[in-house]
Amino acid sequence: MAKNIVNDSLIFGMTFGQTRKLFFDQCWKLNNQKIINQGSSNNFVEYQLPKKKGDSLNSPITLLFYGIFNKEKIMTGMDMKFRYVAWSLWNKSLQSDKLVPVVKDSLKTWFPGNDFIVIPAKKTKGEIHVKIDGNRRILIEPITDSRTVDVRIDDLRYVLDKIN
Repeated sequence: MAKNIVNDSLIFGMTFGQTRKLFFDQCWKLNNQKIINQGSSNNFVEYQLPKKKGDSLNSPITLLFYGIFNKEKIMTGMDMKFRYVAWSLWNKSLQSDKLVPVVKDSLKTWFPGNDFIVIPAKKTKGEIHVKIDGNRRILIEPITDSRTVDVRIDDLRYVLDKIN
């Protein structure tokens, strides 16, 4: 942040600072192009990640995402959830702890820059993976569910505004 580096890009051309209306308009267009779908319970947008070459698992990955908006309906972040489509309780290779490295790899590809660092979580057992590039902070939250890896992307300019 001290270097005044601004990274405002998210996924599908979305950016920090855009309006909620623009977020919905972009989702509508992507849905009409059959790139995304409405997620379950209408709480998230659903996207099936393309399978990577050399991926030994036969299960595709689902990404659920939704913008985080402030009182002025400006996007200040994004919530994401990743899970293997073929997840099952008894299939240990498709559990969320096995998915974390895949998610980290995807996020580093989508958002190049610094690496993730690991911080012990204070309130819950587990680890938080954090990546900060200028104003963009990416958190891979501690695993609380064997199926889902939760990710939050925040614009630190808005987070710091709340504190000051």
